[in-house]
Amino acid sequence: MLEAVRLVIWDLDETFWRGTIVEGGVDETSHYGAIVKELARRGIMNSICSKNDFEKAKALLEKLGIWEYFIFPSISWDPKGARIQKIIESVKLRPASIMFIDDNPMNLNEAKTLIPELQISDENFIEKILSDERFVGKNDSEFKRLNDYKLLEKKQGAILNSKGDTEDFLRKSNITVEIDYNVEENIDRVIELINRTNQLNFIKKRLPENKEDARKVILEELSHPDRHAGLVHVRDKYGDYGYVGFFLQARGAGYNRLDYFCFSCRTLGMFVELWLYRQLGSPSLTISGEVLTDLYDENKKIDWISRWNPNLHTNEIPIASSQTILLCGGCDLDSVAHYVHHNYKKTVLHLNTARESSEIRRDHSSLVRRVFNGMTDDDFLFLQQLGYESSDFQINIPPKDIDVAVFSFWTDMFYSLYEVVGRGYEMPLSPTNLGHANIEDFYETEIWARGATEVCVRNFRFAKANLKYKGKSNEKTFKENVHSIIKQFPTSTKIFLLSALENIPEEFSWTKGQHNLFNSWQNDIIENYENVKIIKVDDFLENPEDAITSTHFTRNFYRRLGEYLRNISKLQVI
Repeated sequence: MLEAVRLVIWDLDETFWRGTIVEGGVDETSHYGAIVKELARRGIMNSICSKNDFEKAKALLEKLGIWEYFIFPSISWDPKGARIQKIIESVKLRPASIMFIDDNPMNLNEAKTLIPELQISDENFIEKILSDERFVGKNDSEFKRLNDYKLLEKKQGAILNSKGDTEDFLRKSNITVEIDYNVEENIDRVIELINRTNQLNFIKKRLPENKEDARKVILEELSHPDRHAGLVHVRDKYGDYGYVGFFLQARGAGYNRLDYFCFSCRTLGMFVELWLYRQLGSPSLTISGEVLTDLYDENKKIDWISRWNPNLHTNEIPIASSQTILLCGGCDLDSVAHYVHHNYKKTVLHLNTARESSEIRRDHSSLVRRVFNGMTDDDFLFLQQLGYESSDFQINIPPKDIDVAVFSFWTDMFYSLYEVVGRGYEMPLSPTNLGHANIEDFYETEIWARGATEVCVRNFRFAKANLKYKGKSNEKTFKENVHSIIKQFPTSTKIFLLSALENIPEEFSWTKGQHNLFNSWQNDIIENYENVKIIKVDDFLENPEDAITSTHFTRNFYRRLGEYLRNISKLQVI
């Protein structure tokens, strides 16, 4: 079965119009300009491959008011086969979706021999073209697709003028990328990109063809708190490409993957997809089928793309501030970091992680305190026996070089602390999916039953022999830890502490007492400092449904909090 046609390449003399330009002239009242315009309204493009004098043919088409409806016209006396190949390369469409119409069988056979997948027809088919099922197209009464191709045509002309140095051309194009996180407001465009892109759709995971079913599926996937999604809006000095890409990233402790990563070929050759993949931290993904860009090409340096800044309308000034921000917390700040990192010169993350089925709560105040206060080599060798690594106690930047520090100590409300017997300090521990439980209540057989590895069991044995359960952080321990951490920073550093949620979902009301205590402790702490402020997380709830649990929220909550943190460098801490 023949494919739907996306481009018609027209011969002119005795095909598009009656007569010839050089022999007797053309009947200006008999041409197929109306069909060309209707095809354009259907989103089907038109080009020209004609043996003629370029200036004369262009002048006549302009006179007829039809010249602007053709893209990449090829009008010369050269053989048509090679020129049709060049048109196909320019429009970046597959030959099977293109039809060449000519009244000369020799030209048709030449093109078909050179390009076997090309569809061909003679002039007698033109009267049937609008009723043929291959030319149904898609309503484009505003000629958006035609304008996109005109933009591409203009760019390729500029490439020729730059003597073929494509990367030099790209650097001069002022390409910018804006990530729009309000994907729900443009959900139909998301669905279209997922289901209609192919050559730059890396995962090729599709949604139902039924629009309502598709909306339900993708909205459900977007609702998970560890999902980060965005529409990719591209601009350059030649024009605005609109939303040309979409990604959905799942990111949390120990995992970072892409569930959707798809782009329109509208920006093919800009390497927006490769640039964005690196910006997202090179997540894991399962590539399906053939794609046009190698995401793993480490040799390609993309230095011609920058973030869009609506206040500058230029790419010559970088959007990032000159400041460094530290985000220290759990999956809350891991989610928020996605919306913050490109607005600071450097973003430092110190977040919880998972290792050998155990939670490593780097965000607990007792552990963070040791990050800044340091420890002896002997202490570290001891902690290694519990499953900790050196990276758990490092941020690799001195506090004096941090302009903004954001801490979320929610872990202190729930996770167990253990006294390190004979060493004078306490540490959090949560081995082998035990969560907030006391390890003293479990035996080794139960750890094996939970799927523990041999390393986990060895760490568990060491913990049972050398740790003493102390319970959750009490007021004295928490305040001492946080005071110690704050004092490591100069007073010029803006420090923010995330409050615990006050408007807690009913099914998690059992946490309310602990939340209230936690908030009162933090309120007491900040009274001692002019450069420390509490961020009240309730302010970022638009409705109760934004709180999934007492410490986990919808993606839009994280986006709103991220937008606030973007502007922290401009705030005066009172």
